[in-house]
Amino acid sequence: MSAPTRARKLRILLTNDDGPPSGPDGHSPFIYPFARQLAAQLDADVRVVVPASQRSWVGKAYHIAEKTTGVYYYPAGEDGNEGESHELPRERRDGEMEWILLKGTPATCASIALHNLFAPNSFDLVISGPNFGRNTSTAFALSSGTLGAAMAASLSGAKAIALSWGLMDGYKPPPKEFVDAASKVSCDVVKRLYELGWGSGDEQVDVYSVNVPLLPEIVSAPEVRWTSMARTNYGRLFKSTPHPDSAASQNKGGPAAVAEPQDAAAAASSSSAAEAGDAQGSELLGVKDEHKSEKLHFVFAPDISALVSPKMEDLVEGTDKHAIHTGAISVTPIRSAFMEAAPPTGIPVEGLRWKI
Repeated sequence: MSAPTRARKLRILLTNDDGPPSGPDGHSPFIYPFARQLAAQLDADVRVVVPASQRSWVGKAYHIAEKTTGVYYYPAGEDGNEGESHELPRERRDGEMEWILLKGTPATCASIALHNLFAPNSFDLVISGPNFGRNTSTAFALSSGTLGAAMAASLSGAKAIALSWGLMDGYKPPPKEFVDAASKVSCDVVKRLYELGWGSGDEQVDVYSVNVPLLPEIVSAPEVRWTSMARTNYGRLFKSTPHPDSAASQNKGGPAAVAEPQDAAAAASSSSAAEAGDAQGSELLGVKDEHKSEKLHFVFAPDISALVSPKMEDLVEGTDKHAIHTGAISVTPIRSAFMEAAPPTGIPVEGLRWKI
């Protein structure tokens, strides 16, 4: 009598937009503990292919004009940031993981992993994340490299999950117990979504966008909600600087990980200046005086305080944004597409013809 066949392990490709592990004070503190938790909790065979450096907020951009090069990385130390890099793979030690770091965008990493590094159909699932910061609502999601990598994977026919861990007010940086709890509950959500599937036809899901708030509720009583994606807008994303060597604002993660740059008085002043500029612009469309005496230099310094800390009365129940700000995990099914919308009411349309 032959021995029973052992069930094959779940094969997971893990990528992100925050890059290799950095430790708790850096730009990518979550991927190493989550990768280890995936392997242990789900008994999964995990392969990690990530950007060689942080590539947040690049959406689904690909490298097309540059060569994409990479190295093999073997994480070590408590945080995984004391590892070795090698141009060619070496034999792994017991319990050691082999990662690949590519000098490319998150979407580039996903595509190369699925089509170049490994044999076709090697993976059962692609997970992008956990992102260092939330990706709730359209303003964050449409810019997110985490969502971009997951969408790139879905467009290659893979089942994909975009996972983001929200840094919430009052808990920055999050304590280790929050990170440990987020790792465990994220693995539970991944397992249930994989069992549930991605549907088919008109009901097919391309990507599940999962947002986990790093709040006490994750430790004591995590709640998961099905949500839609809240529709939001940006404020100012860049500021001018007369110094060409000025670095962009320290962005230790995705846009939602950036501290709010303005106090209330500064915000009010900025709003008043914007209103004055609108009034003047209606009479004379010209650049501001400040740009007429200095060279044009701008750095990324987003004013996203309204996105990160919204008023509770402005949140719409049933959306991902409402869920994360009330301490719940959001699971949002999305399509990898610019979805069409109906023409505005009142436009004269006869069949497919627009009468202008």
